[in-house]
Amino acid sequence: METVKTAKWLCSTAVAMATLFSPITFYSCKENIDESAYAIAEKKQIVELLESDTAQYSDFIKILSDVKLGTSDNASKLISVLSSRGNYTVFAPTNEAFKTFLHDKLKLNSINELSDEQKKMIAYNCVIDNGDNAAYELADFPANGTTFGFATLDDRRLTSEQKASGDYYINADAKIIKSNAEASNGMLHTVDHVIFPSTQSVADIVASTPNTRIMGQLMALTGWKDKLDTKISTNAEDKYLKDYAGRIGTKEYFEGEGGKYPFMSKRRVRYTAFVEPDQVLHDEWGIPLPEYDENANSDNKIKNWDAILQALESKCEAVMGETAKGDYTNEDNTLNRFVAYHILEGGMPLNGIVQHYNEFGYDLGSDTKNPQTKKLAVNIWDYYTTIGKHRALLKVTQVGGADYNMAAGEDATHYFINRISRYDDSFNGTYEELGHTPNSVANGLNVRIMEQNEVADENGDTKVYPNNALNGYFYTINHILVNSKETYTALGSERIRFDVTTMLPEMLSNDLRISDGYQYFPKGYFSNILNEGQSTRIFYLSSKSTGGSGWKDAQGDEFLVTGAYNFVMKLPPVPKSGSYELRMGVVNNLLRSMVQCYLDEGNSYPVTPTSLPIDQRENAATDWPGKIWVKDEDNNFDEAMCRECDRNLRNMGYLKGPNYWCLNGSKGKTTVRDHYTGGAYGPNMRYIVKRQYFDKDKTYYIRFKCAVDNPNSQFFLDYFEFCPSEVYDSPTGEDIW
Repeated sequence: METVKTAKWLCSTAVAMATLFSPITFYSCKENIDESAYAIAEKKQIVELLESDTAQYSDFIKILSDVKLGTSDNASKLISVLSSRGNYTVFAPTNEAFKTFLHDKLKLNSINELSDEQKKMIAYNCVIDNGDNAAYELADFPANGTTFGFATLDDRRLTSEQKASGDYYINADAKIIKSNAEASNGMLHTVDHVIFPSTQSVADIVASTPNTRIMGQLMALTGWKDKLDTKISTNAEDKYLKDYAGRIGTKEYFEGEGGKYPFMSKRRVRYTAFVEPDQVLHDEWGIPLPEYDENANSDNKIKNWDAILQALESKCEAVMGETAKGDYTNEDNTLNRFVAYHILEGGMPLNGIVQHYNEFGYDLGSDTKNPQTKKLAVNIWDYYTTIGKHRALLKVTQVGGADYNMAAGEDATHYFINRISRYDDSFNGTYEELGHTPNSVANGLNVRIMEQNEVADENGDTKVYPNNALNGYFYTINHILVNSKETYTALGSERIRFDVTTMLPEMLSNDLRISDGYQYFPKGYFSNILNEGQSTRIFYLSSKSTGGSGWKDAQGDEFLVTGAYNFVMKLPPVPKSGSYELRMGVVNNLLRSMVQCYLDEGNSYPVTPTSLPIDQRENAATDWPGKIWVKDEDNNFDEAMCRECDRNLRNMGYLKGPNYWCLNGSKGKTTVRDHYTGGAYGPNMRYIVKRQYFDKDKTYYIRFKCAVDNPNSQFFLDYFEFCPSEVYDSPTGEDIW
């Protein structure tokens, strides 16, 4: 754990911290309700509020009475769960809402005709378990169409939007008609539509949305629709639950610090897709708009598809510099590669695609478990790897600025793909964005992600179409997204810093980044961690779960690998071929170990050492000869003197931590570059693993092997960097950010 607190304190509190796992899914709720735990308070329970108005809620009460929470024979009915202690946010559909839903959507006459699975889906998606956090009041609802921070009992994220009228709508069409009915165990909100998220796959929901039919057809043509099928996702999820049925709900001992942490309870498989509306393809590439037969079947077959396909092939060949002919399902085909660049493994709600916690100038607010997202001091971004054989890098940036007062104010709070920014990155700078590379037709840069997909009909009326599929999300974008030479050249010309969590799709799909709880993962859980030795044990820790301060980690979280570990990680691709420094973040202390690194191209079990073993126990501020790690403050922030210290560290194979990350709890003021107060924990550093040529079309693997005979030692993983030579060899020197 990267905190300035002592190891002794950590040992004494580790057991307590293990209990803080946030129950955001139905696996974490109690199946057996202890009658003695029922809420006793002057306020009514949620169920009592519902039962006090059966004329309005009798159908919903019936659904809650029929549905169990969990799959065991003795699992409690959901109505009993909502009579127990807790913090539940409940969206209760009225009887009239059920009548409309049954008639219009399912063509049924009564809730008695609903299947058990349909009842479960309705009940689970009307309830959010906020765990130890307060239930959502109306004032807590997202207003811009993004999602709530906690998922429903069905592990789905609901969206919330405030219309110009002031009314809030949940999942696009469920209007809040009565809010903030406070109960002793949560908050009740009444809605005029039944909340029933889509059961389609990501590809199917794209194909069925009226303004994204071209990409929907392309996903089917190139085979990506079949590869993103919900059956594949569900089978993988069910297999995990079956394989580890005896261990889910148990806890694993955390070597070196004591305590036991929860065994990971789920392994969702989800995807995120970015999709150009048909109109964008038409406006920027001249692609014909789809035409439909007057007597078109329900599949909305596009009658001018051949002309559309021919135009797409021609444009992709010209922009990507490759031929698009041949089998479209072949991942070498250019159209296939064009589609694949739009898809990420790992399903993420838009307001979870970057993580706010301890970036420069950011104050997370008084509730450390629910960081505020209304005042963003600087831009924040993350890098992701696109799907398929020809992996490529995709960068997502959320634009910030001092209280949103930016030079380009219209960009504030928006999310962009492949935004290349120019910053005030001087030694004493503010890191505010000064400008950015604009989008031009098909350069793949500065593509805005739309918060929701709002479509106007021929009468000018608008409708928001859902983007939350059963196995992920899709987002419409305002420009064509393509990995052209201009795209990958621009991305490969800046320092690429990526959190370990973004390398692991399972962290993204299961809402685990900066989650409110620690986790233990069994071998084979992560698709990009391979060849784990028998003694390798992987734990995830988050400062959010402690509500404490003093963490020096990027984004406030870390992985600790314990035991006589030996494992391999698949690295993201570099955007363009060239010379890079591969670096990794380190914060050393005596609980760490020595580690030998190996790096190879195309070999999933690397055998080529990068250097001598790294000792993660050494404290750079006290243990290194000449004490060459010196705080900038001790050099009176004199840039020349500080730069000299930086050169001395580089000669040792290290850099200081970035000025961009700050000590957790310092309100974005105390940067990890300049923080050290003595004691067991050394300063935040970046270790230069290897400087070498990396080919953008090749896959690289890094292996970490414990080099000490101590099964209780820890290996620290936080973030990596690919830094191109034009940055680290810049005549003016690499910036400190």
